[in-house]
Amino acid sequence: MLRLDKFLCDMKAGTRSQVKALIRKGQVTVDGLPAKSPEMKIEESSAQVCVNGKSISYARHVYFMLNKPAGCVSATQDNHDKTVLQLMREQKGAFDDALLQRELFPVGRLDKDTEGLLLITDDGELAHRLLSPAAHVEKTYYVEIDGMLTGAQQKSLQEGVDIGEKNLTRPAVLKQEQGLSFRHAAAVSAWRLTITEGKFHQVKRMLQAVGRNVVYLKRIRMGTLLLDETLAPGAFRLLTEEELSGLREE
Repeated sequence: MLRLDKFLCDMKAGTRSQVKALIRKGQVTVDGLPAKSPEMKIEESSAQVCVNGKSISYARHVYFMLNKPAGCVSATQDNHDKTVLQLMREQKGAFDDALLQRELFPVGRLDKDTEGLLLITDDGELAHRLLSPAAHVEKTYYVEIDGMLTGAQQKSLQEGVDIGEKNLTRPAVLKQEQGLSFRHAAAVSAWRLTITEGKFHQVKRMLQAVGRNVVYLKRIRMGTLLLDETLAPGAFRLLTEEELSGLREE
């Protein structure tokens, strides 16, 4: 059970004082009847709450999948570049603005020039679990590089390489992509690389450690969550219940 004023504030129907004024003026109904007080307790999952005739559903947390384009940064605010949150909030009418105005943040980071899967949420507990170094959540990237990888170079990546940290990187899973049109003019080969860490510029540093440069990078999986390839760069959608359940089991 949840207080009506908290329900409405959480769903960005207004500030607490604005919400109280709406209720006092009879502009809020619960299950078809005018709300009597801000303190009334409601069952947030089943109560039919309306403000000025508009139905409002409650969501304790919100989870978006964004296909991050190159050129924006994975941050909540930045003085120089557009953030992923600005990108999403500019798309008026894509979703209920109340959900987009929550205290959202990206789960982990993708470099400015990196594309692909980015989870955006206000669920700090889930984010902490997915990002914890102890969890070893798998992240898979589509990588284009400026040359081929020899057997020895592949073996090094699969066993762990020195990227200037205290320890070698954890073993990676590597698979060459065949029969694809490269996204970058300088690409010579393409690979799927799966890692279980999230160090700064890790994929780029790993390839540099074996003598190759990344020319195009796109994340396509995080744990059980796969990038929806129907999402154009910059597009986003809410996670399905199935996708969310998979992440919670990580």
